[in-house]
Amino acid sequence: MDIHAVPPTLRDRLGAEATGELLQLLDLVDHERREDLITGCTDRFERRLVEEVAGLRVLIGHVDSSIRQEMTQLGASLRQEMTHMGAELRQEMALMRGDLLRQMAADRFESLRWAFLFWIGQVVAIGTLFGLMLRLGRAG
Repeated sequence: MDIHAVPPTLRDRLGAEATGELLQLLDLVDHERREDLITGCTDRFERRLVEEVAGLRVLIGHVDSSIRQEMTQLGASLRQEMTHMGAELRQEMALMRGDLLRQMAADRFESLRWAFLFWIGQVVAIGTLFGLMLRLGRAG
């Protein structure tokens, strides 16, 4: 603070030296008051910051546990669905196997029937050739 900021009547009454010392005292008090104010604000800020960080940690813990719980539920649901799908797949495969075996049996029967007809045709053809050969052999 400047010495000229002090009103002249007070300056005349205290004198130049006392006015300077009064100004130094006021500056010191002002400086200490500012430091106390800054310290108080800093303490309040740090306290508030610690409270907020603690709140965030709690919130993160809740979110983490919630996510873990959801993942566990999803995992259980997925396992259950996979089990259900596996059972359905086994059932469908069993039905397809049964259909395939029936189709193979039908095809096998069809093949045997055609083979039997072919064999009968061969027997008739060979019998006819032998019959012709015997007639030609007797006639000649």
